[in-house]
Amino acid sequence: MKNSPQSLTKTTFLSKYSDQAKLNQLTNKVRENIDGIYDYFGERPRYNGSDKVILSPCFIHGGDNEGALNLYHNADYRIHYKCRTHLCEEHFGSSLLSMVRGGLSHMKYDWQAAGDQTLTFDQTVDWLLEKLDLNFYTLKDAETVDLSNSEFLRTINAVTEQERPKGTIEESLYRSKAEIPSPYHLGRGYSKEVLERYGVGLCSTKGRLMYDRSMVPIYDDGGDYILGFSGRSIHGKCEECNHYHSPSNDCHVFPKWRHTKDLKTHKLLYNYWNAQQYIQESGVIILVESPGNVWRLEEAGVKNSVAIFGTSLGSDQQRLIDESGALSVILIMDQDNNQAGQRAAEVIKRKLEKLYRVYIVDINKNDIGEMSTNEVTEDIKPWIEQAREVYAL
Repeated sequence: MKNSPQSLTKTTFLSKYSDQAKLNQLTNKVRENIDGIYDYFGERPRYNGSDKVILSPCFIHGGDNEGALNLYHNADYRIHYKCRTHLCEEHFGSSLLSMVRGGLSHMKYDWQAAGDQTLTFDQTVDWLLEKLDLNFYTLKDAETVDLSNSEFLRTINAVTEQERPKGTIEESLYRSKAEIPSPYHLGRGYSKEVLERYGVGLCSTKGRLMYDRSMVPIYDDGGDYILGFSGRSIHGKCEECNHYHSPSNDCHVFPKWRHTKDLKTHKLLYNYWNAQQYIQESGVIILVESPGNVWRLEEAGVKNSVAIFGTSLGSDQQRLIDESGALSVILIMDQDNNQAGQRAAEVIKRKLEKLYRVYIVDINKNDIGEMSTNEVTEDIKPWIEQAREVYAL
């Protein structure tokens, strides 16, 4: 590894409040009582005309600028705050619970800058539970943060439901005709179980678009129907024509990957249908380039990854991330062309960093698919755990 997950945060702890769904519910309760929270810190919240942002002096570092602290309490995607003068969120984190922690740290320890004493996250939750007369363990754990107050997001979701592609191919029909698991990907070291789970099969019917290809079914968001297929040639590259046709055939155009007609991969996130619940539970989404990377992570027990089908992130893909419930994004790009992967990761990071904590992880193999499950556990899982801790701050 070229970098260390310890760089994610200076604070490492084991919280007794680790149930993210309940923390989401607590965040809801805090938002419902936000005027009382401001009153406790001696400030009167000033709502702007759009009812998206609350303005006040920053009670975290103790400033007097009337518009320094901006709480996006009714934000389009997630509740967060910014201190426009001292950037207090860079020390405490940008969540609503983090803002309260910062205010309590200033009140109790006169916190003003990095290095000053702070309240712990657990102490902050204890204080909120007492003030709001709540029991953490009886908070509803089946729901996540309620973003339905955002009129903007409701509109976006309504439009998205109409625009999102719906699959038309029944999974049972596909599985009855394909050879699953694909011998090609078995030979690449993937387990029979993961290939069967994802329906990765061989097309051996001459004349078909996917003939001589290992087929990867792409499901719609609900995971019930197949939108189309992405097929990888089972042959290696021809040294004469640089295509991937059978060595027994004359040179002809046979690309490494082929998609079925009208499969708009730039609008899709591979594995989103499976990963949604795990992204919501953890607050972390992992972006990789290709399905094979997802499968290897799955084999290692990492279930919150999606593939973007390449190195660029489309606007529709970004919208899916916005709706996923993620607050942190981990980018793991292929390293077979190190500079290209690094550049792509930096471009994606710039697109997302205004709304998310974004971390770029370098690996020592060409891609995650070349890693063993032990290597994933040792080199990648620590990043996920650290990102979850930052999410909870």
